[in-house]
Amino acid sequence: MQQPWSARRRTPIAIALASALATAHLAAAAVRPQAPSGQTTGPDVTVISFSGSALGNYGAVAGVRAYALGTTSCNVGNVPVWWCDSNTSYCSDEQHPVIAQNLYRLKSGRFEQIGMSWLKHGFVSTNSASATCLPGVGCQQPQRGGDQLGIGCTDTYGSSLNGSRPLGMRSEVNPTTGAFPFPYTFVGSSSLLDQRIQVEETDLDPALNPGALYYAEGQYIAADDARAGNGLNNASYRQVLVGPAPAFELTFTGSMVREKSALEAWPVLDPTVALLNVDYTSPIRQRFHVARKATETSPGVWHYEIAVHNLNSERAAWGLSLDFPDGTAITNVGFRDVDHHSGEPYATTDWTIATDAGLGRVSWTSQDWDTDQNANALRWGTMFSFWFDVDSSAQPLGWLSLFRPDPSRDAPALYFRLPPVPSLAPAEALARTASPRDASAARK
Repeated sequence: MQQPWSARRRTPIAIALASALATAHLAAAAVRPQAPSGQTTGPDVTVISFSGSALGNYGAVAGVRAYALGTTSCNVGNVPVWWCDSNTSYCSDEQHPVIAQNLYRLKSGRFEQIGMSWLKHGFVSTNSASATCLPGVGCQQPQRGGDQLGIGCTDTYGSSLNGSRPLGMRSEVNPTTGAFPFPYTFVGSSSLLDQRIQVEETDLDPALNPGALYYAEGQYIAADDARAGNGLNNASYRQVLVGPAPAFELTFTGSMVREKSALEAWPVLDPTVALLNVDYTSPIRQRFHVARKATETSPGVWHYEIAVHNLNSERAAWGLSLDFPDGTAITNVGFRDVDHHSGEPYATTDWTIATDAGLGRVSWTSQDWDTDQNANALRWGTMFSFWFDVDSSAQPLGWLSLFRPDPSRDAPALYFRLPPVPSLAPAEALARTASPRDASAARK
């Protein structure tokens, strides 16, 4: 069994090196290859809109409701994207994208994933024209017709199609490379809930969630897109409104936000939220998003809300740890995940919480790869939420313990440094002096 990184003490040199590497990764992560026209280089599929005016609503069973999200894809690259679902002389049947659907909620300062689907496997692109896909470029019909998505062309899968079963398991797809077996494993369905977006009705009921905001997200994974280095812009989101009981219809509102995951809505809505791209290069870049909101609830006490999203990392994560100065009191610690369902092999056990006041550390862990390869790791297209209170305003060092080993090198964790908590108002700042705990943080 791997020793949990939350149980290790690191030297200052190791901390500095890890922090510098993480910073370098963050700086490089923002750059994607660009063609002279402004298009990206290579095949590049993303989501430009959701079809219809609402998510498909399939009803509820025992307080859980099933939905499906219609998606319109667009190739913003300068090379066609493969869309094959059968073997030909020029392509093989696994050369097509898969489509994931997710639902999120922002409530009382906490961003949570409340639902997810299995995967729709793409087939036969319609190569439709769109004024918004690549303005000024237009739809260029590809040489292989429906077996490719042409440059500037779109393809729409309505909610009824994305909700039609059997869908494919997420566990069969490598989100970093886009590889998967085909035919995929056909799993039968016995309930209207199976394989679709599943959401607890208590997470939706407007009477129980006053002021909550909701976001639907669609994400495509495709092998040729990934090989071209274009896998980081494949998710898009849009806000939805929840209708009254008993149907809880989800209707779209506002504008589509292209090429960004739903978590990226949080800092737009709340400028006190900081969001980091925490990346692993393999050589294809694997991205985690780490978002943090810190609120001073009483003098010297800060409440943290953290969300960690795995965009496309096959390595996944089995732990999150944060180091504050020695002696920091950490209380009110919580966790929420989103459960895999419908026969996926993954466990759904909540992560274990541990605090160490002596080290000023809080950790959340699942089981590691050596213990259980189907543990409840933070896998691609999912987001976990974490919260706690601390009596320190210091910048904590954080790290994600990586789940799946990388045989090419020993890299068991990704380090990051959370940014400073929001500044005090000028009058408050003048009235306060730095605490010994803050001085300790500066030395660390």
